[in-house]
Amino acid sequence: MIDLPESWRVESNGKRLNLKSFTPSTLHTAQRARLRKILRKSTLTHQLTGTEIPSLITDEYHCQAILFLDIELTDLRQADFVARTIQPQIKEHAVLHLRDGSGRFALSFAHKRLSLTEDNAVVVTDSYCTEPQAAAAALAPLRHTALINRLNKRDHYLEAMAKAFLLDHPKIFIGAPRLIDTKLWFHGPTILALFRALTELQTLKTKKDRTRSLADKAILNTAIKAAIEKIRMNYEL
Repeated sequence: MIDLPESWRVESNGKRLNLKSFTPSTLHTAQRARLRKILRKSTLTHQLTGTEIPSLITDEYHCQAILFLDIELTDLRQADFVARTIQPQIKEHAVLHLRDGSGRFALSFAHKRLSLTEDNAVVVTDSYCTEPQAAAAALAPLRHTALINRLNKRDHYLEAMAKAFLLDHPKIFIGAPRLIDTKLWFHGPTILALFRALTELQTLKTKKDRTRSLADKAILNTAIKAAIEKIRMNYEL
């Protein structure tokens, strides 16, 4: 999600956040020191609330807001570590704009549901942190005006997360970019199913690249072909 409307802006310069609130108590000492070294500052710049896009409140989800945080790092190569550490500490669905002094940035998404065992706690079920970007122009499908799902805030967020993955992996299979222009984005469960199918496919491809066994490569090739065919059939590509 980029090029957000001014009506979503929190304050003229954003609201500075306490970095200590992002440090989970379960973090090991070495990881705590690593996080302190990487994080420079965090600012809440925008938030989507109100009825412009309806909230989703069920037994499983409590999505009344989407937060947008600008987080400055000393090293953007640590973006994925920072995202995996910080996102579970934020109850709301949040988009983290992670950047360093070079002008490059990454976007972090985390799909969350209510915990079944702890009151007022959330569980991250799906997440994605983009590759570092040099310019926002390459992310045009993530502009506020380009996102089409307005059914509820959670589905709106899922659309952005799934499209971010597709933009990072245009060659995950032949024809994958065509998914951006299909009608699947109007239905939240379909978006989530697609995101999970794509991430599972990427996991298979990564395993294939890393294995040295010809037998294992053959097995993974078969699984990859089946996964691609399933996506093509489900989304009529």
